[in-house]
Amino acid sequence: MMIDKLNILFIVNHIDFIDPQGIMQLSAIAKKKGHSTYLGILTRENVLDKIKKLKPDILCYSASTGEHKFYFEFQKLVNKHFNIVSILGGAHPTFFPEDFNKSNMSAFCRAEGDNFFNEFLDCIANGRDFSSLDNIVTEKGINKLRPLIEDLDSLPFPDRDIFYKNTEMSWFPVKSFMFSRGCPYPCTYCFNHSYRKLYNFQMKPVRRTSVEYAIEQILSVKAKYPIHLIKFYDDIFTFPNDVWLEKFCKEYQARVKIPFHCASRCDILNEDIIKLLKIAGCYSINMSIESGTPHLRNDLLKRNMTDEQIKNAFRLCEKYNIKTFCNSILGLPYSSIKDDKQTIDLNVECKVTFAEFPVLYPYPKTELGEYCKEKGYFEGDYTKLHFSYQTRSPLSCFTEKQKDIQQNLSLLGTVIVWQPWLKSICYKFLIYLPVNKLFFYAYLLTKIYLIKTKIYPHKLTLRQIFYLLKKSIFVDKAKHFEE
Repeated sequence: MMIDKLNILFIVNHIDFIDPQGIMQLSAIAKKKGHSTYLGILTRENVLDKIKKLKPDILCYSASTGEHKFYFEFQKLVNKHFNIVSILGGAHPTFFPEDFNKSNMSAFCRAEGDNFFNEFLDCIANGRDFSSLDNIVTEKGINKLRPLIEDLDSLPFPDRDIFYKNTEMSWFPVKSFMFSRGCPYPCTYCFNHSYRKLYNFQMKPVRRTSVEYAIEQILSVKAKYPIHLIKFYDDIFTFPNDVWLEKFCKEYQARVKIPFHCASRCDILNEDIIKLLKIAGCYSINMSIESGTPHLRNDLLKRNMTDEQIKNAFRLCEKYNIKTFCNSILGLPYSSIKDDKQTIDLNVECKVTFAEFPVLYPYPKTELGEYCKEKGYFEGDYTKLHFSYQTRSPLSCFTEKQKDIQQNLSLLGTVIVWQPWLKSICYKFLIYLPVNKLFFYAYLLTKIYLIKTKIYPHKLTLRQIFYLLKKSIFVDKAKHFEE
């Protein structure tokens, strides 16, 4: 039976503070073909009731590892009451397609979904079998991967309305954009290197939209919604001797004129780049240290940068008054509490504005994840992983006491970097106490203050502030403790 207009329901577990670019892109593709798209949020509404009323033709999910289990369980409930085609995309099915048999889904989509989704929708609309499509995983097997899309300008602008018309994201004044895909660096904890490996490295390490496409997309959102600051969510936004960046900054300065945040690396940030960013309106920048111990940072994580390169990059940011946001990883395999303290200390020395210290999670098919399995530090049961890496270590190479200390350092490290005078009492006494909510609230209040005033400065009404405070407590509690 042919269906002229499909009803497609995208289901997410919760709403964070970052625009979900993948779902927005797929919704835009569906709408361009004349279909209707809707949003279901598991933590906010009865999505089963929504399915009953809407009668969607397709249920769509996207999941990283750890988050996937929520969707597996929810789809089990769906299958008891409805007979609807369901599909899961994202990092988990890409690197763990063998999980399909546990998923309760009709199909998985591996790798990029743009061109696949076009064909998948045509199959559903025309009543054709979709099991032979490239990128798909079904009960018939795991199909080959299709080439990655090269011309990102050929994609419609992401459909932000699917989220903005249904959530607080419409009035939240920090908006996220992404104009590139991929990363050329070999960091062992990240999917990007493993992603390139899936394609035998026969792909461009980074693909970008044109500058005009990027600027026009920003302007189209600016015309409809409030924006006080833009977050460029690209893995790496800056590269040395980058013609695209030079042209983008020139156009952005002339036509957009909104402060922005972006990501770089300490070993590539130089004075030419920092001047370019500053003139264009860069307010804050993300650069990861990852570990304060050089052999862990370079041999285990393959970050390939020296302490001096790290310090120089943060000195440049201080010189040009660009605020800094830094991620570092605690609880690395065969590391010690001393190494974790050294990581926090390097953040303090670099005068990082806002720092976070998640504990290592051994994600599937990443080089570091496979290393943890080979060494017996992690058994490989990914259903046991928390959906967020901001919680307790899942590695067996640490004692429970060490995991308590790591978790306390993860929370208190953010406070120490903001107020270094607290380091002595934290290191000598507080981190050895049982994990508790007091440390969590110290972390959360520090985070909210620094994010709101230093990293992504924005203005809100009193009512909006209280709403987002309540939301932050809910989201961060789930990330650090309660799923």
